[in-house]
Amino acid sequence: MAQDATLHVKLDRETDENLKQLGYTRGKSKGQLVREAISACYQTSFEELSIRQQQAVSAYQGGYISLGKLAKDMGMHVLEVRRWMDEHGVTQCNAYGGEDLANA
Repeated sequence: MAQDATLHVKLDRETDENLKQLGYTRGKSKGQLVREAISACYQTSFEELSIRQQQAVSAYQGGYISLGKLAKDMGMHVLEVRRWMDEHGVTQCNAYGGEDLANA
């Protein structure tokens, strides 16, 4: 990846540790995780997503993966993924019935 600009960000210790652990789990650097998160938050179209992210969205729409798994693959929080799907016209798989309302 060609580097066009450098951004310095200060993180609190907890966030730094969380990024280190996530990076270790995914086999990625903290910088790569941050670049992916920024990219995911500012995608303008489905076609601009990475192939892995496109596959995850398709798998979610087909009912093969959960919203949590989609969020992980997109590098976003579950609520951010819901907002992103709303903004990009992606159908959300919300499966609940009227009896669920009483338990909410």
